[in-house]
Amino acid sequence: MRKLLLLLIVATVPGIIYLTVRQVYNYNQIDSEVYSLIKSQRELFEQNKRKVANLSILSSPERIDELAEDILDLRKTETSRIRIEIEKAKERSDD
Repeated sequence: MRKLLLLLIVATVPGIIYLTVRQVYNYNQIDSEVYSLIKSQRELFEQNKRKVANLSILSSPERIDELAEDILDLRKTETSRIRIEIEKAKERSDD
């Protein structure tokens, strides 16, 4: 009985050591993956901040005015000069 107990202890110790080493290995892999994801998240966050800043610059009223005048050759009008013409469609008569 005593030999059987000793044999059981001797057989389980390597198994416990193997499981411990495997657990440490898995933990290290997951830890490095989490670190990589955190780094990627920070980079994406910084890119997003830059894009939001660029968007605010590109959509500024001053820039839109400049593009309208330079590229589209549009000019601002005074509000007192705005004139809207509406033409009535000619009515067709069946006469």
